[in-house]
Amino acid sequence: MRRVLPILLLATACGGAALPDRVAVLGVDRLSGELSGQEVELPGADLAAVRGPAGMMMLGGTADSARVPDCAMRRRVSGALVARTVSCVSLLGHYAAMERARQFLLGAGAESLMPAPILVSATAEPGLRYDAATDTFTLGEGPNGARVPLALNPGAVTREMSRRQLRAVAALHPEEAEGIAFFLGAAAAAGDPGYLAISDPGGDPTGQLDVSRPLPAGAPASAVLAGALWGWADASGDLTGAARAALAAARALGSAPADPAAVLSLVAAQLEGAERDQACAVFRARLHAAGISACP
Repeated sequence: MRRVLPILLLATACGGAALPDRVAVLGVDRLSGELSGQEVELPGADLAAVRGPAGMMMLGGTADSARVPDCAMRRRVSGALVARTVSCVSLLGHYAAMERARQFLLGAGAESLMPAPILVSATAEPGLRYDAATDTFTLGEGPNGARVPLALNPGAVTREMSRRQLRAVAALHPEEAEGIAFFLGAAAAAGDPGYLAISDPGGDPTGQLDVSRPLPAGAPASAVLAGALWGWADASGDLTGAARAALAAARALGSAPADPAAVLSLVAAQLEGAERDQACAVFRARLHAAGISACP
């Protein structure tokens, strides 16, 4: 004890870092996939203004008229902080969903971007939506009848934040960028290829929103690419590694014309031996073609 006290006093005097507060929010449970109350850490966030590394919440439909939230907090018996109003609990839950997506993308090698404004409005389309032209997000509640609001769906939120990561790629290769973002959503959603179904009022009984679904001839290139990436990630069992390879391939795309085969070739080129053989087998089966240069 005599040794411990001086260490604690020294740490206090030198400004030792305190553990971050936990915040009570509503979010999607990682195991059950259902909405539940959670206590999470939001490092670097200004809770009162609901802003931090993941984004900056703004109340209003336009950047010119939007205002900063003012969320008073109180401490629960558990020690966690919770907002005093339902609207602020909702805002912090949406911010926490974005922080969860940000952490997944950073773990997959994504760029640490400056936070973007998130315009929260009752008239906004349901869910989190990224607008590349203004480099802002919009956030709306709903859709009505869905099991999980779209803006709290971990996969859907990751897809939108991936679109921001890939905005430069999307300017030259929109279909390829969209396919990679669609896949990254599935990888972040605990490996659920049908992650959008829980936020669809009809539940998507025919699997039209499922990234793993069989595709008809003439399917969009984005769906073909997302399906091929998912097939390989599922076979390898390494979702984060597959996400990392997909983001690296996106960064390697130049200004020349590209297609799903070009992206998959850049992915396969990062692998060696049995890993490359497995990826190439999946990619050929998904594309029904052999035109993947890294897969001779």
